[in-house]
Amino acid sequence: MARRSSGIGGGGGGILGSGIFGFFGTTIQCDSKDDSMYCNIMKWFNLLIVFFVIMYILYILYGIFIAPSMIKRR
Repeated sequence: MARRSSGIGGGGGGILGSGIFGFFGTTIQCDSKDDSMYCNIMKWFNLLIVFFVIMYILYILYGIFIAPSMIKRR
């Protein structure tokens, strides 16, 4: 029988139940001088992942700090 967790962690595991375990991007090790197409695609993909993570964090902060103050003004 599966046991559901209660509390802030949720049942999805990871950070706050999001499924993210602090492991972003790919595990491919490419030198900075490596100019192959595969390494360039992986570098851009890692940059995209970091961008999405930062945008998600900003969205959460907006929901916690800015949105409630805008609702209280009405």
